[in-house]
Amino acid sequence: MCSIFKDRKEYQFQESLLTQKENEKEEEEEEERKSC
Repeated sequence: MCSIFKDRKEYQFQESLLTQKENEKEEEEEEERKSC
């Protein structure tokens, strides 16, 4: 996994995208709870 260190920015970018998606999922779940 040496490439992670080589492409650290790329890796951080991918990770930030992942966390963004997770945050969006959490927000959607919260909205669903409110609508119940």
